[in-house]
Amino acid sequence: MTKILAIISTHGNELLGPNVLAYMLSKRSKLLEDIEFIIANPRAYVKNVRYTESDLNRSYGLGLDTYESQRAKVIEERIRLLKPDLVLDFHTTTAEQPNILITADKNNEVVQRFINSSTVKDILVVEPLNDITTVVPNFVAYEVSNSHLNDDLYKQICTDIERYLDRKMVDQERTFYKMTGKILPEEEKNVTSLENFVYNDELQAIPAFLGEEAYKQDGTYAGFRLKVDSQRHPGDKVRNILTQCR
Repeated sequence: MTKILAIISTHGNELLGPNVLAYMLSKRSKLLEDIEFIIANPRAYVKNVRYTESDLNRSYGLGLDTYESQRAKVIEERIRLLKPDLVLDFHTTTAEQPNILITADKNNEVVQRFINSSTVKDILVVEPLNDITTVVPNFVAYEVSNSHLNDDLYKQICTDIERYLDRKMVDQERTFYKMTGKILPEEEKNVTSLENFVYNDELQAIPAFLGEEAYKQDGTYAGFRLKVDSQRHPGDKVRNILTQCR
């Protein structure tokens, strides 16, 4: 049984996944005994674009007549065939913000184990939105800023994976966030002192993904509003956070 299925190039112009694979092939090849990689969107990767006909990360379970929808079906079938313990995905953003992990089910035992094995401290919990979380619960994605792409990051990710496979943990507190809505372009212009992952009194929320070029091209929103959902320490019970800032 495949322990980890690693999905890369969901968006063809995001290079984290291909770079992690290249680093792993050259420096941490033993990990490949337990990991299978799949290029999610080969056509978009070759063209160096986010997608060709529809956003693959919004094409699961819809049955659209697009290339990306066809690829979603291929990936779903691969997951059914392999039955991996964990599915990893890799994304980058043009926004300047901390590296984060994304999942839809923070209480999933396998997800918890991977999160506890990672040095990433910030975790965003999302609702399924015709993305990969629609079809697989044991899922974690890396989301990192383009400016953070380097060998140190790839080494860190490989070490996270190694710790997960070895059932080891990183002893640190982690913060879990939930999305509460979108930030409109006019809000980004009018609200002062906006900084990703820093609570803003005027916005009454924690902004995230401000500066993402794909959202600017969309034009209907500039980023997302977050709230702190909980904080956890490995082995501890969840402590609910009653206020959004201290």
